[in-house]
Amino acid sequence: MLDAVLYVGGLVLLFAGCLLAMCSLVIGLPGTFAIVAVALLYAWATGFVAVQWSTIGWLLLLAVVGEGIELVSSSAAAAGTRPSRRVTIGALAGALIGGIVGTPILFGIGSLLGALAGAFAGAALAVRSEGGSLEDSVTTGFAALKGRFLGFVAKAAIAAVMVVVVAVAAL
Repeated sequence: MLDAVLYVGGLVLLFAGCLLAMCSLVIGLPGTFAIVAVALLYAWATGFVAVQWSTIGWLLLLAVVGEGIELVSSSAAAAGTRPSRRVTIGALAGALIGGIVGTPILFGIGSLLGALAGAFAGAALAVRSEGGSLEDSVTTGFAALKGRFLGFVAKAAIAAVMVVVVAVAAL
């Protein structure tokens, strides 16, 4: 009887931790790595019986891919519109600064909105500094914003896949 209670309690804590990690994606935290940490903690607590090292390895790979996609998405989209190193760096730096500045505003969603606005502003300012027109800068800025948003969506989808992998391994 006690074994069943501990098993169910462990699963509840595992899935609560995974859900919390997925929610942390919205505020700009690396929730994919939090999912790996929660799964590793559960695996350690259960003696690596259900969730094994191979599962942790696959989760870690998915986390790195998800974070990488989110990192380069805005700069790649902006560079697709106007390929230059300055625009790429502007979109990356703008997203980073915007995410930091936006964090205290609208706690939670402010970080995502700040990163989106920062990617737009960074790419647009980079185009203007290269002598591009206002229309070019706005077009490139929107491309960076769209890329950043699609990167977030891709990372969230990868995080959902990670939770499914954990669920299949644990159950």
